[in-house]
Amino acid sequence: MSSTDQVEDPYSGVLQAGAVVVCASDVRFDAAVRFADGRIEAIEPADALTSSEQQSVLAPGLVNAHAHLDLGAGPPSAPPAGGFLGWVAAVMSAREEITAAEVGAGARLAASRLLATGTTTVLDIDANDAAREALEASPLRLVSMREVIDGSPSTPNDRTDAALGLAREAVLRPTSERRAPGLSPHGVHTVSDMLLAELSRLATGLPVVTHWAETPEETRWMLEGSGPFSAWLGPSPLISGTERLRRAELLRGALLVHGNCPAPGELEALAGYGVTVVHCPGSHRYFSRPAFRVQDFCSAGIPVALGTDSAASNEGLDMHREMRLARETLGVSGAEAWRMATEVGARHAPWAHVTGQLGVGDAADLQRLRPAAWPAEARRDGEALLDILTATEPAVEGVWVAGARIER
Repeated sequence: MSSTDQVEDPYSGVLQAGAVVVCASDVRFDAAVRFADGRIEAIEPADALTSSEQQSVLAPGLVNAHAHLDLGAGPPSAPPAGGFLGWVAAVMSAREEITAAEVGAGARLAASRLLATGTTTVLDIDANDAAREALEASPLRLVSMREVIDGSPSTPNDRTDAALGLAREAVLRPTSERRAPGLSPHGVHTVSDMLLAELSRLATGLPVVTHWAETPEETRWMLEGSGPFSAWLGPSPLISGTERLRRAELLRGALLVHGNCPAPGELEALAGYGVTVVHCPGSHRYFSRPAFRVQDFCSAGIPVALGTDSAASNEGLDMHREMRLARETLGVSGAEAWRMATEVGARHAPWAHVTGQLGVGDAADLQRLRPAAWPAEARRDGEALLDILTATEPAVEGVWVAGARIER
């Protein structure tokens, strides 16, 4: 499937299947999805299912809550000996050696991989508008989160001014049926207090995402100003990343990516701010990081969404793979993994009808799945079916966005 394939105007139709996943808590068997003008009209009993329909499952399109589509030019190499900072340096160096056309082609390839595997909405961090421009014709619902960074200087400098200019330009872009703007201060450690405060004023009503507590080195620099980050950042704020965002009034409703190494007390400090943490199992595995403490976030009442991160740190841009890895590494149920890949991320999409569900009035964003095995005992058990869909990677036989099928 090419990410440049155009979709038709939203149309009316009915799709039938042996099961319809309305949401993680509502699975209906031998059912049909009726839609019109790009929205779900009804979930109703199926009428004379074909054998092929009987063996398939209709489900909401997946929501990728964290991606860097502009790093989609090639597969990841082995992590360099220099650890995470060595990897960052290698990615930056490689990026400088390819052309803008190659960056755009990589973004289209990444988007195509996601569409082909059932993702219909992506919250993408875009470093220089390359992905947004390259994907102008893509049928994906794309939230382009403009990334800004100034290295966290103690006083504003040229990088701060340039970053503010980029952010001001980004927030003026209109929201359409498949495109919306957002902002991404790169990380709590790489953006200054002044820039964070200005972004807070600009971001009213827009989604905001930032890398947070990704590595021990980041947390150490935030709290103590020591460690390898001190060689290339300005003076440490000597506070946690959560507190830095809170003081800048940029914490409420934010997407916080990774969250592997929060400082003591940070999870409690997040309570009541409506944040979501994004975990990327494939990227987490790539860096051989310690187990992600999902239960700590659940106990603190903080929802966790799933994302792929980039092709530079993930072997496959496939949200079904992310769900399978989440099942294997986090110990979550099938329903929990499904919710993390649909409903939780959709809360931060700027379209009210994009919910990660197939309720009446929701977007007609769907995928048709064919489980490799679907035993009789799971034919009337929604929980058992979700276990199958998330513990394996079912074939994706069709994808619809706003009711229009994406041609392969």
